Amino acid sequence: MATSTSPSGLRLIDTCVNLQDTMFQGIYNDKQKHEPDWESIKERAAVNGVEKMIGVSGSLEDSRQSLAVAQQNSNIFSTVGVHPTRCNEFEESGDAEAHLEALAALVGEGGANVVAIGEIGLDYDREHFCARDVQMKFFERQLDLAKRCQLPVIFHNRNTNGDFEEVVKRRRGDFTTGIVHSFTGTREEMLELCALGLYIGINGCGLRTQELLDMVAAIPMEKLVVETDAPWCGIKASHASSTHVSTKFAEVKKEKFVLGCMVKDRNEPAKVLEVVEVIASIKGVDVSIVAQATYQNTLAILFSGVQVCRAHQL
Repeated sequence: MATSTSPSGLRLIDTCVNLQDTMFQGIYNDKQKHEPDWESIKERAAVNGVEKMIGVSGSLEDSRQSLAVAQQNSNIFSTVGVHPTRCNEFEESGDAEAHLEALAALVGEGGANVVAIGEIGLDYDREHFCARDVQMKFFERQLDLAKRCQLPVIFHNRNTNGDFEEVVKRRRGDFTTGIVHSFTGTREEMLELCALGLYIGINGCGLRTQELLDMVAAIPMEKLVVETDAPWCGIKASHASSTHVSTKFAEVKKEKFVLGCMVKDRNEPAKVLEVVEVIASIKGVDVSIVAQATYQNTLAILFSGVQVCRAHQL
């Protein structure tokens, strides 16, 4: 069984979990390595203070699957949206407008289970998956969806040479607020996004190097949220952040799986506690301060509004 030195009373929200990932079902690279253990993962999250988790979607099918999980779990919520690297699916569907309407219908079906549009944005590191012009077109169209539904946005931004910021500035009045998820940019980029009223989502990828730790230390506490991006983006021993982690979890290799134990190199929502510990350490504050701030920030972003998406055409 996983052990934890988590301080009692912490209330945490993991703002990004890939609920659809087959690793949670024991499948790695299309091979079944161990039995599904999603129920154990949820139990460990609760034991370590995770009160809510957000299933962030990357396609229409992802959105359907995330919503299905959310509808079965009172503390799990879903987003609806298509990741920039997967935006070819709009045109490949044969009817891009109908594809957008299918997303809108999911928002309406999900009601309070759907808390944001996302993850949407731009990714110029992976144009081999989806061309820049296609990404841009459907970034804008999904911002139309956010405007129509009056929902916040979970953003993705990778190496976009200012294009992402230009779109967000121009369209800032069209969405309530948003989280720039899995942020790994510079201090200057972070402050520019905060000035636009956006929040910065930090996971293990944003804590890899000393340069990134310095950037995270500068994030205003009122603009910070935490995530795991599980089963990816965990904190590794080689990361600059690893020495700031105080919680120790029992882990086994997937080939030696034991039900109730974490799997080595597979991130999971309970480990959002590690992210909070690192941020507290580099900011020089108690872990409870970061936990409370990120919890309240997330409530304000994702749980303070009412979505009003209608069935009319975009």
